[in-house]
Amino acid sequence: MSRARRARAITLEDVERDTRVSKRYLEALENEDFTIFPAPVYARGFLRTYSRYLGLNPEELLRIFPNGDLTVDIAPLPSVMRPQAELINVNWLVAGLVAIFLLGAGLLLLRGGESPATTGTLPSNTTTTRGETASGGSVQAPAVSNPTGPIQGKAIGPMRPGQYPDFVGADLPSSLSVLYDNQLNFLIIAVHTSETPAGLVMSQSPGPGTRADDNSAITLVVSRGATSQ
Repeated sequence: MSRARRARAITLEDVERDTRVSKRYLEALENEDFTIFPAPVYARGFLRTYSRYLGLNPEELLRIFPNGDLTVDIAPLPSVMRPQAELINVNWLVAGLVAIFLLGAGLLLLRGGESPATTGTLPSNTTTTRGETASGGSVQAPAVSNPTGPIQGKAIGPMRPGQYPDFVGADLPSSLSVLYDNQLNFLIIAVHTSETPAGLVMSQSPGPGTRADDNSAITLVVSRGATSQ
């Protein structure tokens, strides 16, 4: 092949440019050094291309191709073992944690949303109950005990927007209804006294007509009746 190329006055650079076959491989073909090829198929393919470029019969050259010297030992690919399934699926674990969180949040909301008008007597060691903000949760304001039955207090009023009404003399349930309906902050103080029937508001602070807003709160002192002997 080298003689055929020289007879045509063609350089290896010309062949490399026209056939796009590396000069290194062209020199190997001319020197019959087939060991530099990565596989026999490359050597045979370059041999066909080069021989056709020189006008030679590629089949005659392939017959003398030393196939036995170009055996390539290709190591088998390592077997890939499929990993065992994870004992705990991460997605299920995250879903379980979210469910537990939502369950706990639901229980807190249920506790926070209990009705403020709970019945029963105020424990002896408890004297005050604070109302939450207008956007807050529950307010525990138990009714004051009254052994003779509920007492109907006077009507609450007048109720003007943005002002506290007159609660003095009104019964506690009616007062709480007005406080909740108008989303007012409040503090209930229950005291024992024989001067005012149990369940009625004795005094309030600030007084009627005072401005009421989200940053203020009204304190109502409610009678629990006379101390039992």
